[in-house]
Amino acid sequence: MADDDDAPRPAGAPVPPPPSAPWSRPPGYPPPGYQQPGYPPPPGYPPPPGYSAPGYPPPPGYRQPGYPPPYGYGPRRTEGKAIAALATSIAAFVVCPIVPAIVALVLASQAQRAIDASGGALAGAGMVTAARIIAWANIGLIVLAIAVLVLVGVAGDGGTHSYQIGAALARPR
Repeated sequence: MADDDDAPRPAGAPVPPPPSAPWSRPPGYPPPGYQQPGYPPPPGYPPPPGYSAPGYPPPPGYRQPGYPPPYGYGPRRTEGKAIAALATSIAAFVVCPIVPAIVALVLASQAQRAIDASGGALAGAGMVTAARIIAWANIGLIVLAIAVLVLVGVAGDGGTHSYQIGAALARPR
């Protein structure tokens, strides 16, 4: 029986690799445990957040437990009028719609001025935007509802008023 390597192969078929010795390291790679001269060994994993190696300060962005944040890096305070504007604009859908919506717009503009003047120390710009959108949507819905009621009222009377006026004008004197 002939060896399988001597058998004819179809055109384009891959050629199997020649039999080789047991696994060996590819050329160009150093043997295991080899360290290049002049380079320090790779560093280990850094310490977990909040802990640092003895004698070293904590990494940037982390602080020692139990200490307050440094000056200027505390959490930003949310502008109170922004919260009030958002709450009032949401309440405008439940309570008398026009008055709370207008109050929410006034509070939102005051809060926006305070946030802009704080230089980034106050948060709440997103609440101000949401309060304005909700308040204007509420006012728009009320205006639309009033317009629909007026149109239904005019169309609902059957035009009797215009007929009576026309009949009174056409009556001989």
